[in-house]
Amino acid sequence: MRNFVLLIVFLVALCPLSGCGDDDDPSTGSGQADDDNDNQTPVDDDAIDDDASDDDAGDDDTGDDDTVDDDTVDDDTLDDDTVEPDPYDGMAPAGKMLTEMLGVSSHMSRGIEYSWKREFEISKLVEADLTMVRTDFHWSNIEPENDVWNFDGLDVMTDLCRAAGLEVTAIFLNSPDWATPSGYSDDIDPDDYYDYTGHTAAHFADCIDHYEVWNEQNTQRFWKPEPNPAKYGDILKAAYEGVHDNDPTATVIFGGLSSFEVKFFHEMGVWNFLYRVWEEHPDICDFMDAVSIHPYSFLQQPSPEFDLDLGIYHYPSMQIMVEQLRDILTVMGCPDKAIQFTEVGWPSLLINDDRQAAYLARSLQFAMAAGIAYYDWYTFWDGSGSATLPTEDYFGLFTYPGDTQETEPKPSYLALIGASRVIGNARFAGDLGAVLGWDGGNYAYVLADDADVWTVALWHDGGMIFQETEVSLPLPADATGSWTLYDQEGAELASGDVAAGDAVLSVTGQVRYLQFSR
Repeated sequence: MRNFVLLIVFLVALCPLSGCGDDDDPSTGSGQADDDNDNQTPVDDDAIDDDASDDDAGDDDTGDDDTVDDDTVDDDTLDDDTVEPDPYDGMAPAGKMLTEMLGVSSHMSRGIEYSWKREFEISKLVEADLTMVRTDFHWSNIEPENDVWNFDGLDVMTDLCRAAGLEVTAIFLNSPDWATPSGYSDDIDPDDYYDYTGHTAAHFADCIDHYEVWNEQNTQRFWKPEPNPAKYGDILKAAYEGVHDNDPTATVIFGGLSSFEVKFFHEMGVWNFLYRVWEEHPDICDFMDAVSIHPYSFLQQPSPEFDLDLGIYHYPSMQIMVEQLRDILTVMGCPDKAIQFTEVGWPSLLINDDRQAAYLARSLQFAMAAGIAYYDWYTFWDGSGSATLPTEDYFGLFTYPGDTQETEPKPSYLALIGASRVIGNARFAGDLGAVLGWDGGNYAYVLADDADVWTVALWHDGGMIFQETEVSLPLPADATGSWTLYDQEGAELASGDVAAGDAVLSVTGQVRYLQFSR
């Protein structure tokens, strides 16, 4: 009997698996398909089934009034119908506004005499809404003899900049003969350097907040006899203490590194000098408030997007340059140090004026996206016109004036003006091109200001900057009114109604700005 009972229980348990008692079984006599186990025809009011027409609340039928299902045409509120997400979801402006970070690495006069070039330069920097002037504070001029100080010309220049609303970044650079009779930077006494930097910081404590320690110390051009990470670490520490002992709130910046590193094949890439300083001084993070780089593109010619990776040698794009720098800072233990571009530029002699302007506008987008603290274009004036390498005379925003006071703004200055006027109050919000899965060298960076004016900066990195490529750009669901498309210099190109749907636009190698409100 016990075995018989167990057999009955076992057969009952098997019934749902084998179709026992299903209305489809011919033994029911109905011959109809029904899954509610009531031997009725397939028109009912059950709550859970899979029939074709009823008022159930949860099933997989085709036409009904259910609220949870997978059908195609119905009035349900939760199903698997496809709803395209808004590509702007999650984007939010962060970091500095463009005009808070813009500057120029300048060679303006640091003398006490009136200079029309300096006056002109300052007026044009103000017109372009720049924030910063970076310039040399040569030790040999400040302390020509031991403990003999001269700040007269620097006072004049600094006061003129401040009166115009421009901050000054002072570069501690070079050494007087009395401090290094050998002419070698290696022979600088850190105590002398502490004295020089401390006196300078004390003198300018009320008007200068940024001090950069040397310039391109990873090249033989600026550090003789050859780059020396251990020695540079010594003077950086001396400068940090000299400045902060006299102006505790000032920013001391690790000197701007050249991207043309003499150690080409170092595993840490183009910024390996910073890593080598840390190897010599494991506590070096405690002696810098920020780090600066000069992200010149390969041989100063390709675009900021150009990335040369030969396996054994990698010269990175501007975007990857910042990523590699942050990787090094992470290894060093200070990943959150502010990063500054204290020189950015391309010589128009090699790439022409229009391309120089396009690269300026595009590099601004990368700097904002990377959260760069300051962006200093190199430089304001073209030089006297020498066509010799390294083409120092062709980086300017204005043509060389000579003694005639005749000068013209180059397209690069007009691009700077355009960026300031269209997106000057905006912050980076997101990479729309990445969200949309764009490839083929098309870019769409989203920027926004505090008044909910949103801008998409658009360009392609193709070799022909005037070539047009058509793109369809979605607008956010909550956009209102009309959109306006501006060219790189801030002139209006087109407009349209946001309610009309995606904006169909032409993208070129020059940045264009699509702007709308939300």
